[in-house]
Amino acid sequence: MISRPYVSLRKAFTYVLIICSLVPLIFISQFLTNSIGETLFNQKEQQIQNAVSTIAQEIVVEFDRIQQSLNWLSRDRFNIQALDNILYSSVVRHNLTRFSELSRLINSVYILNDKWEPLYNLNGRPYHFENSQLLKAISVDNTIYEKGLTKTLFYSESNLIKGLPSTKGIALVTPMLAYNLEGSGRYRASGYVVVLISFETIEQHFQHFLFKDENFKLNQHVGHEEHEIEQSKTKDGALERIFILNNPSFSSSLTLDITYQFSDVSRLKDMKSSLLALFTVIGWTLITVIFVAMGITRWISKEFLEMEDTIVSYASNKPNKREKRFQFSEFERMAIVLKTMSLTIRNQLLELKKKNEELNESKNLIELSNEKLSSFNQELEVQVKKQTALISDALFREEVNKNNLAAVIEFGSEYKALDFHDVPAKVEQQLSKLFPETVWKLSFDPLGDNAGIEIVASNYKVLASLHFVSTEALEKQVLVFELFIKQLSSWLELADIARTDVLLACGNRKAFDEDLTHYQQRYRDSKATWHFGLFILDVNGLKTINDQYGHSTGDELIKASCHNIAQLLSSDIKFYRIGGDEFVLLVENVTQSECITLSDKLRVNQKGLSFLDKEGNSYPAHYSIGWACSDKTELFKMFTVADEHMYREKKVYYQQ
Repeated sequence: MISRPYVSLRKAFTYVLIICSLVPLIFISQFLTNSIGETLFNQKEQQIQNAVSTIAQEIVVEFDRIQQSLNWLSRDRFNIQALDNILYSSVVRHNLTRFSELSRLINSVYILNDKWEPLYNLNGRPYHFENSQLLKAISVDNTIYEKGLTKTLFYSESNLIKGLPSTKGIALVTPMLAYNLEGSGRYRASGYVVVLISFETIEQHFQHFLFKDENFKLNQHVGHEEHEIEQSKTKDGALERIFILNNPSFSSSLTLDITYQFSDVSRLKDMKSSLLALFTVIGWTLITVIFVAMGITRWISKEFLEMEDTIVSYASNKPNKREKRFQFSEFERMAIVLKTMSLTIRNQLLELKKKNEELNESKNLIELSNEKLSSFNQELEVQVKKQTALISDALFREEVNKNNLAAVIEFGSEYKALDFHDVPAKVEQQLSKLFPETVWKLSFDPLGDNAGIEIVASNYKVLASLHFVSTEALEKQVLVFELFIKQLSSWLELADIARTDVLLACGNRKAFDEDLTHYQQRYRDSKATWHFGLFILDVNGLKTINDQYGHSTGDELIKASCHNIAQLLSSDIKFYRIGGDEFVLLVENVTQSECITLSDKLRVNQKGLSFLDKEGNSYPAHYSIGWACSDKTELFKMFTVADEHMYREKKVYYQQ
């Protein structure tokens, strides 16, 4: 009989576990409380410094971006040309809008000529600007602009920015340079770009770096500072910081006073919450440790008692038949060893018998495997032959595709030297070379009911149609064909953009010159059996409208005339705008009498023509017509004859 010991391992283990768990936890809790409190306070101070530094850095980044954008705006050739040519006004307004979108700090932009007269503006008030002290200040000293630098100064006037009552801010003045130098390496400014940035806009833009009840204010610094940044605190706890804003393109640096008002309530809120959460975690941890220690002790003690009973049963030669496994792997392995030792010899004999049977089975498996291996070798030889044939065929197709791709790339370089109307023949020649078994035809007309595809631009405009019937050989080289079509589509889209008028989306002067040359060549090739008509139409009164009501109203006059003319267009008539108020029609396959009929229709159609400006005011519209036909006029005198005819009609109109 085995006697039990007098000392309880379960109780001893419980006491040791609780003591070892609670003592370190208490010391760690005290240390963490002090450490976290100090860390959170330091984090608050660090967050304030980070916010101050971030706002200063972001202001520098924004002003660097504005200066880079200002360099682009002041050197844009269209903006410089717009100083002397009002026709570029729409381009200037578009550029001003793009410039203002590059930074949210920009409030207003003025473009001045070399006489300091405002010509264009964005969100500005020209009348107040012309009478402002700011204009006088920026026009005093021109030596800065002759160096190509940006003049920086503060302003404190109202009504300079449309829709913004702020009176204080920063003005950046950059000369508009056409890259021409005078003597002694000085630049000559064609005009000036003035950018106004209010302090209020800067404060609102960077407010998101602070909490809701925090803010900062900007003011011009009075005095001179040797250091770039000087920082101090006021009596009410606000943080004052002297900030110097500089840029290599600035004529002088800008010194600002930035006053930050921080909230201790918002910034210490996280620290208090963190400490409360820490105390809560520590309390629950103490409770959890006690319960866990008690549970672990009870669980382990139960396993020790069961192991003790098992050992006693094997010692008495009366092994227990346990249905449950021990929770600890060491105890379970010990029970297995005790059970296995009694069956070792019998198990070894059974194992030897099984080994002999396995050896016989292995021998049979080896013989069967040899037979399967022989069959597999034969099948492998057949598969190798098939795969070799497939690889050879694939290599041949790859070589063909490689040659075709090289040809497509070579074809793309040939488009640069082609005339627009020579493209169809060249494309058909190239496609016939790539795919000789297919008949190709490229047309600038819609596909209609014909077999083939339409080539469209990125804006889904139909550029041309390719007529063909697909073949099996073409399907095998579909990637080469798609690459060719993408390359052709890109070239056609670029050509279409170059031939299209920006304002009216009709043909421009380049398109007219190319098409007129094509018509003249077609006339010569037909040996004077194919004729065409040339109409010149000039809008009357455009200069008067522009002078009295502005160029935007003049643009409406041009659009109204264009719309009136377009009502009579058909598929045989091509429409161009070759000047500000001058249009041209090229009419295919017509005679003198048909040109007279079209001219009469144009005159009748424009009777009572009028247009509305943006404010809804109505104005009359009229255009003069001149034309010539190739069946009655020498080929190279048609434009002159039509132009003279148009000017005679314009003269009669103005004499009425």
